[in-house]
Amino acid sequence: MKIEKKTRNCFISYHHNNDQKYLSKLRKVVKSMKVSDYSLKDDIGHLTDDTIYSKIRNKMRSCSVTVVLIGEKTGYRKWIDWEIWASLRSYSYLSIRKKSFKPNGLLAIYLPVENHSVPKRLKDNIESGYAVSMRWKNLEKDFESKVNFAYWKRDNLSHKICNKRNRQENNYMNFFGFKI
Repeated sequence: MKIEKKTRNCFISYHHNNDQKYLSKLRKVVKSMKVSDYSLKDDIGHLTDDTIYSKIRNKMRSCSVTVVLIGEKTGYRKWIDWEIWASLRSYSYLSIRKKSFKPNGLLAIYLPVENHSVPKRLKDNIESGYAVSMRWKNLEKDFESKVNFAYWKRDNLSHKICNKRNRQENNYMNFFGFKI
């Protein structure tokens, strides 16, 4: 008897220029669970902030868990903050019920890099107990259980969501403790 793999629709949030190779590896390594990636694949930086946010939100409509790949520059990226912010919001459309959705579960994966730049909004949710985290080296054995735990928290611990920060306005770099 063949057991069907559970599908979880995940929005993968990551720094495209630095961490694309890890997303490719994630797709190859995770065999215990089918993962559908609804992240934005094309460069849409030329569009307005409102249009980009609308595209992010529309992609998330089909997702239940947002996976954030944490590398060396992740916390400095404006759109990663916006993706986490959008993930933690629910949307209710009274006239079109199919458009309504709950906040996503949140899973942080620490990549195998020397220094991690954790987005502040993600850190808030790890500290509150809402977000789940794991190390990249445990990807193959723990990914499925961590995604399912993030999904469970979405349904059972949404009161722990911490999403009060203003959205990040720009990308920046940390240079000896200074934002530049």
